[in-house]
Amino acid sequence: MSRYDEVYEIRLARKDDIPVIMEFIDTYWKKGHILAENREFFEYEFLEEDGTVNFALAIKRETGSLEGIQGFLKASEGKTGTDIWGSLWKVKDGNMPFLGMELTLRMNRLCECKHSLGVGLNPNTAVPLIKRMHHRVMGKLKQYYFLGNCKEFRIAEIVHFPEQCGKPVENVDVRKINSIEELQEGFDFAKCKEIVPCKDAYYIGKRFFRHPIYHYDTYGIFSGERIEAFFVVREEEVFGRKALRIVDFLGEQKRFGKLYLFFCGLVREKEYEYIDFYCEGFEEAYILDAGFVLRTENDGNIIPNYFHPFERRNIEIYTHASVEGALFFKADADQDRPN
Repeated sequence: MSRYDEVYEIRLARKDDIPVIMEFIDTYWKKGHILAENREFFEYEFLEEDGTVNFALAIKRETGSLEGIQGFLKASEGKTGTDIWGSLWKVKDGNMPFLGMELTLRMNRLCECKHSLGVGLNPNTAVPLIKRMHHRVMGKLKQYYFLGNCKEFRIAEIVHFPEQCGKPVENVDVRKINSIEELQEGFDFAKCKEIVPCKDAYYIGKRFFRHPIYHYDTYGIFSGERIEAFFVVREEEVFGRKALRIVDFLGEQKRFGKLYLFFCGLVREKEYEYIDFYCEGFEEAYILDAGFVLRTENDGNIIPNYFHPFERRNIEIYTHASVEGALFFKADADQDRPN
């Protein structure tokens, strides 16, 4: 028993803990947060069929009060052996030093995950702390963008037009996929078992096709009737203008490099100001071949990330992983979630 166990009970949450967790989120994380107010959505995100809840809790033995939470989201179906992303992570002030770090370690043990990852770290607090104490592989998502033919931008701020050097490839078969069953018929998820995180059909179906609030579209890149790769997008609209966000990708990355003409047609047909693509670990050459350009930290162009509420500013998204070579996208963890 460690010194933390003497003071706290650290365990996975149960269904009857949900009201206390939601109250904790509202009080100590963010007042009015969707996970503090919408129990149906909370359960959709975190409740398992057996009644366990995907949160590690630190409960003070002396008072029975909830002192810290560490949520997590699974990349595949299964009780144990899955890859997970950390979610809401908060410890009340006045507790034992580094209780938050201990809670994260316990989360990994309690859920018996294969690999653990995180997206959306605070660069000034969480990044140096996790790097020093947990010896994680630290990284940052890159944001690529594909500009439409706008004369006036209202969502983005464009002060210079970068050269989009896409490689036109004719007769690429791209089709919209309307259900997880349709996707499973054509795509071999077994080919992706060695990717970290390992995403399966259960995750893709729940995360995108059955999402209770957001609407996502999924496009397959076909070879005959086989789906060699697919990507997921979500539309944002503000000021009477639209932008498209690529939020996930699975399959052969080289297929993405053949989509330049597809994206040209898409921004023209839908009148998008731009398409953006946050990712880490994706082969950059294929993204450039598709006509995207990289936004840099000192870029004069602004490609917004926050829409609810809208903020016209560039956002850097930091990551960590328990293993080298992990692949990250915008919808991983809780980055593309209503707030």
